[in-house]
Amino acid sequence: MADISNNEQKKVTLFSILLMVLTSIHHIYGAIIYNTPWRLHVLFLSIPVIILTLILDRLLSPVHTNRWIFRLYWILTLLTSIILIGVFEGLYNHVLKNILFFISLPEKDMEKLYPNGIYEMPDNLFFELTGILQGVLVAVLIIYFSRLIRKGHQHLSGW
Repeated sequence: MADISNNEQKKVTLFSILLMVLTSIHHIYGAIIYNTPWRLHVLFLSIPVIILTLILDRLLSPVHTNRWIFRLYWILTLLTSIILIGVFEGLYNHVLKNILFFISLPEKDMEKLYPNGIYEMPDNLFFELTGILQGVLVAVLIIYFSRLIRKGHQHLSGW
């Protein structure tokens, strides 16, 4: 099969892995500073996703692109890196939370959206910046992912 654009694929792989590494650091740090070891659960997602992303990226060579490997790569990236981590963790849990907090949304409304005990209101710069950076990385990832999917769809018959 034809090359599905090695450049976009490498960038999707890079930003997916960067997002997972950042998320791991963010959750390890949060587990320590907030004494919430349950935050380490993300490592059970991030580490396998990093490994699988690297394996699938390697299998998707410019010379031979397997339709099923490409689909698996596509699904893994979309569900884990983009939706679960980027959109939910980065954009909802941090970008939106910080915006609402700093525009002074009433406390009762913040509590509905971000229940106490699960979420922390902004009080630690490193924790919040690494959380917000997840939202920034997913925006870049979405751009490259969209380009890759468009090109992959054009080149892989039977989609």
